[in-house]
Amino acid sequence: MFSFHDKSQFNRSWIQWTAIVLLAHFVIGLMIVMVLNGKLVNHILTPIFQFLGIFQIIWPQQPVDSLHFLATKSLFAFAHHDPRSGLNLWTLEYDTYTLIIYIVLSALMGWVITTYRQQAISIPSGPAIAIAVGLFFVALSVSYMTAIEHCSGATWVGFVGLYGMGFDEFELYPAYQIICAAMGIVTVVGGLIWLINSKNRGFA
Repeated sequence: MFSFHDKSQFNRSWIQWTAIVLLAHFVIGLMIVMVLNGKLVNHILTPIFQFLGIFQIIWPQQPVDSLHFLATKSLFAFAHHDPRSGLNLWTLEYDTYTLIIYIVLSALMGWVITTYRQQAISIPSGPAIAIAVGLFFVALSVSYMTAIEHCSGATWVGFVGLYGMGFDEFELYPAYQIICAAMGIVTVVGGLIWLINSKNRGFA
C-alpha cells in the first residue's frame, strides 16, 4: 500500500518519464528519417498557419468540421531544405491528432517505466517489452512524413518506407494504418494484462 509520499514520488517520476519518452519519439523519429534519407534536419516549418484563413471561413457554419480540418494539418514539421532547388527534400510532420496520441502513449510508457523502476526485482521484463513493441506500432500508425523522391505530399511513414524500398505501385490503402494500429493496441493490451497478472500472482 503506497503512502501519500510514495504516490507523490511515483507521480513525479511518472511525469518525468512521460516527458523523456515523448522527447524520444521526436529524437528517434528524426534520427531514423535522417539516416534513411541521408540529409540532416535544417529547417522547421509551421504549416498550420497556412490554413487559418480557411478555418475562419468554415468555422461559422461548420465548427466541428472546421476543428477536425485544422487538427489534421501539421502543427510543425522538421525538414531538410535544399537551398539550391528551394524544395524540402523530406519532412517529418506532426498534426494535433498525432501529438495527442504521442502524449497518451508516452504517459502509458512512462507509467510502465516508473512501475518497473520501483519494482524491478519482482516484475518480469516480458510485459514491458510487449508494451514497448505495441506502442511502437501504434506510434508508427499515426506518424506522417514526405520524401520528395517518393511522394508529393505528407503521407503515412509506412507508405513512404515502402516506396523507398521500391514498392512504387503500392496502393495507398488506409487499412494498412488501421492494421498497424490494431496490432499495436492488441500487443499493448496483452502486455498490460500480463503485467497486472504478474503483479497479482505475487511477483510484485
